[in-house]
Amino acid sequence: MLAGKRDVTAVRSGDYKEGRSDDVRQIWAKRWILALVAVLLAGTLILSSCKATTGEQGEKQNITIAVFMSNAGDPYFQNKSYGYVEAQNLLNARYPDYSVTVELYDAGGYEFSEKQISQIEDAITRGVDAIVITACNREALKPVIDTAMANGIPVVNDDVLVNTETTIEISEDSFHVGQAVADFVARKINGTGGVVMLKGPAGADLFMKRADGAHAEFARYPGIRVLAEQWHPSNIVEARRVMEDFIQAHGRNIKGVYACGTVSAMGAAEALKAAGFQPGEVIIASIDLHDEGIKYMEDGWITGLVPCQPVKLARMSVMYAFLAVTGEDVPEIIRTSDEFVVDLERLATFDLSDCMAPEGWAPPIR
Repeated sequence: MLAGKRDVTAVRSGDYKEGRSDDVRQIWAKRWILALVAVLLAGTLILSSCKATTGEQGEKQNITIAVFMSNAGDPYFQNKSYGYVEAQNLLNARYPDYSVTVELYDAGGYEFSEKQISQIEDAITRGVDAIVITACNREALKPVIDTAMANGIPVVNDDVLVNTETTIEISEDSFHVGQAVADFVARKINGTGGVVMLKGPAGADLFMKRADGAHAEFARYPGIRVLAEQWHPSNIVEARRVMEDFIQAHGRNIKGVYACGTVSAMGAAEALKAAGFQPGEVIIASIDLHDEGIKYMEDGWITGLVPCQPVKLARMSVMYAFLAVTGEDVPEIIRTSDEFVVDLERLATFDLSDCMAPEGWAPPIR
């Protein structure tokens, strides 16, 4: 990666600002779509420089892209895996001289950095052509990603970032996403009352920055007080346990919940339900719009969700990995645009095709 100023593609909705209009959001959303279309329709690829394995003249050139997910059991990654495979199919259809294979691997949870490291080490040994990584931990993955880069393997850091240089970073602006969620909660409780924060896995860059953004936004409201906050594994059971502790300590002083992701919001909702709260009595907002989260929204337990659109993000990651392998110039940083919250009213007209896999989809995890 070149030293000095980094090439940044701002496929995002800009800085989060109070009261920004839907028109601005729509403009940036269109720019994001156009950026993806540009990848899909890139007709000037200089494919002769490909590093991938080639056979005799006339045979297809094989490209293997290994994708490493931190927690494939999470609905977010279930949906995201569809985008990875969809990109494989799109590339094979568009470029018949190439045979692209996307391999999906799962660490089993953000707490299993060692497993993810071992998976990547094996991929480096096998000589895969590119790596797409959603990191379990921003620090623990640094040495193995440095090794991959030193071996000439392009690395696309997708969503949860590693604390080192990679070929491309594709991620939301997590600080602004955290701000958007906190602002939504603050407005719904009229800028006053106690809130709690379920912050997610400690050490995962994305969750850390989301929490920082939420803190910064809550601090803008003098009438809001953060009663409690805690890091926890990203699953519904642990989130429910944490929320139960918050309820025991603070009871009905809790007016709002910032949750790091939808599974955590679901856990918080289950704890409130068990404690005798009514739907909507406590405002819960979080990140990632999927079918399970939508059910909680329809039942009144979750008030709003940032969509994230993981299918689109995954497509972009594999597409850019392919371009990097084939020797194309690629942007070093891409920031995506999900910095707004969808509530039940807006959900009625929101396009979910880039958020969720088709019904019945099962990720082909290796």
